[in-house]
Amino acid sequence: QRLAPDRMSDVPDPLRTLARALDDVGPLVAPADAVAQLSALCATLRLALAAAAVSVARLDADALAYLAADGAGAAAIVGTRLSIGRGIAGYVARTGQALAVEHVADDPRFARDVAERTGYVPTTILVVPVVAASGAVLGVVSVLDRGATGVDPLAVASASARQAALVLPSVDAVTGLGADVLRSLAASLHGGDASGLADALRARADEAVDDDEADERAIMLRVVALLSDLRAAGPTAIEAAERVLVELATLARRRR
Repeated sequence: QRLAPDRMSDVPDPLRTLARALDDVGPLVAPADAVAQLSALCATLRLALAAAAVSVARLDADALAYLAADGAGAAAIVGTRLSIGRGIAGYVARTGQALAVEHVADDPRFARDVAERTGYVPTTILVVPVVAASGAVLGVVSVLDRGATGVDPLAVASASARQAALVLPSVDAVTGLGADVLRSLAASLHGGDASGLADALRARADEAVDDDEADERAIMLRVVALLSDLRAAGPTAIEAAERVLVELATLARRRR
């Protein structure tokens, strides 16, 4: 929550530094658009397969975090975290192999208690992995009680998973960015200088491993560092930077 200007003087310097950094980065990385895209993907896939429900979950460490869904139980499943050690979706996340189960009640991997909490217990389930270009599993797409549509359900669900693979890295980057900013602030304070946040952010970006998620997060960390530099440079530098960015954005729109 953004602090009112008249309250900022009551906050210790390091926390003011953090609040300003998060104010800078917030509008840049808000994941609302990514979640909206995933929700639209779920709705489209559900219609294409005449399914009762479709959901997309992101692999977060050793759990699946359900980000978007459409159909029966959608409101209840979004926000749920499920250990990859449980459930048919968890099995797909662990192995990276698509799985179609025609009688979930007979499958010992089925997490019935989770289904019951959503208010909808399916008969069949199709789960496909969402895989990055590097081959890493990013999450899963689940289809509950698909209908007879005359199309190959695995092919259609896999195509949707490829679309999800374009969106999930940005959600991952946003999720990890807050922790990176906090670690960078801690590093700058350890050096005895909260004003060194920009340098700490750049150092954190340089530590990123070479994969799609970390690369995107590193770029955003460097942008936050530049914003921190500009804030310290004063209004003249900020106005000059704004003019440059406006011209770049205009050029990019023309090229599109």
